Amino acid sequence: MMAELLLRAQKKHDQEAIIQILECFTPKLKSSLQQVPADHRDDLKQDLYVKMLEVIQSFDISDLN
Repeated sequence: MMAELLLRAQKKHDQEAIIQILECFTPKLKSSLQQVPADHRDDLKQDLYVKMLEVIQSFDISDLN
């Protein structure tokens, strides 16, 4: 499933696929953010989502085809 979402996100620029990928990692992200002081969580959360978007776009999908 994740491979299909990555293919759709990269090849078709499918925003729904990108959202689904981000949603898959949201529970872990929220859990991890509990270890960070509350006054830094929002900034770190934004930075992590930006980084995840970058990784989604740059991930090597050549082996997934």
